[in-house]
Amino acid sequence: MNSKQYGEIFIKPFEESMREALYDFQLNERQQIYSSLPKEVLDGAINDPDRRPNVVVNIDDEIVGFFVLHKYYQHEGYDTPDNVVYIRSLSINEKYQGNGYGTSIMMNLPEYVQFVFPDFDHLFLVVDAENEAAWNLYERAGFMHTATKEEGPLGKERLYYLDLDSKYVSSLKLELVEDELNNEFENIHLMKDNHKVGILVLEHKGDNFDIRSIEVDENDRKEGIAESALRQLSTFIRKHFNNKKELHISLFGSNNKLKPLCDKAGFVEIQKSEDYIKLLKYIQY
Repeated sequence: MNSKQYGEIFIKPFEESMREALYDFQLNERQQIYSSLPKEVLDGAINDPDRRPNVVVNIDDEIVGFFVLHKYYQHEGYDTPDNVVYIRSLSINEKYQGNGYGTSIMMNLPEYVQFVFPDFDHLFLVVDAENEAAWNLYERAGFMHTATKEEGPLGKERLYYLDLDSKYVSSLKLELVEDELNNEFENIHLMKDNHKVGILVLEHKGDNFDIRSIEVDENDRKEGIAESALRQLSTFIRKHFNNKKELHISLFGSNNKLKPLCDKAGFVEIQKSEDYIKLLKYIQY
């Protein structure tokens, strides 16, 4: 069985012995607006060769989460590649909410999808725009907001994308370093498994931030640390600095190694010269 352990959770494909527990899976009324109960989608997923139902189990062997991976799915209103995987019907059992399981699942889902579908490079999910807590979590996990549909079943929807042909560091966390004597810059430590592996420096520019530097320890430079940090940064800034609107970075030299990492993190080019590129990513939108 293709089961994978990530810290204190195990992600594994559904087995028939789990059916009773999934039928006891609960969501409150509001959560059922955004996601179906597992029992409502389980048999449809089992009987479709392109869909794969999965459960998330804690160290006490209790089912805490559920989701479906759907190969080749095309969501109405969006133009996505043929060779894609969508995450659908993702939910956390109400009984186990508030324990960080949602964050743990999302931070590790890219690696799990790479494990079970190694021939697929594109991962998508759709979320209702008013479900801000969910899409903040998806962005923290590295997903990029790529499209909006104004008229979904519940109103405005957001399409999120993640490139599976990339490196992800699920254990990476950003930590703000408090410095009351410095009002111009913000230092953010890049922490992996409780060890500092790098630093990112932001400069206040009115309503915006400029990335002044991002440095990763030499032994960790090939592990995707910088890319993962750039993916998480917008969500981190929204949490700690809710008045900031845009994130800028200026790159010098035609072969700057950060350019492809910024592209994958959702930055767009707004200014360019022979040896200079300025990139932008919206924080509030």
